[in-house]
Amino acid sequence: MDGRRRRRMIRKSKQARRRMLLWMTFAMVIGIGTIALGAQGQKPQTVYYESVRIHAGDTLWEIAETYKADTEKTEHMIDKILACNQMKTTNIQSGDHLLIPIVKAAEAEIK
Repeated sequence: MDGRRRRRMIRKSKQARRRMLLWMTFAMVIGIGTIALGAQGQKPQTVYYESVRIHAGDTLWEIAETYKADTEKTEHMIDKILACNQMKTTNIQSGDHLLIPIVKAAEAEIK
């Protein structure tokens, strides 16, 4: 009787491992497919930089709103401006200059 129980436990353990392997394989296929499809939908982009002079009353939020892409969140643009200008805070002063990264779709090559 004890041998039967042991064989049954071994069989269930093997079944559980097979199910786990099947689920992991499924998850990997879905993940890789999602990444591949996402990469295909991206258009080539070019980054341009524009220098902007800060005037009295300007805020980083307003500047980011002005220069962000239509589909981009303002918070993301602020992060890009901070990184581009090596800033640690969002404090800006009148008379300073900021480099603003502007992303545009790359134009098709002319042959």
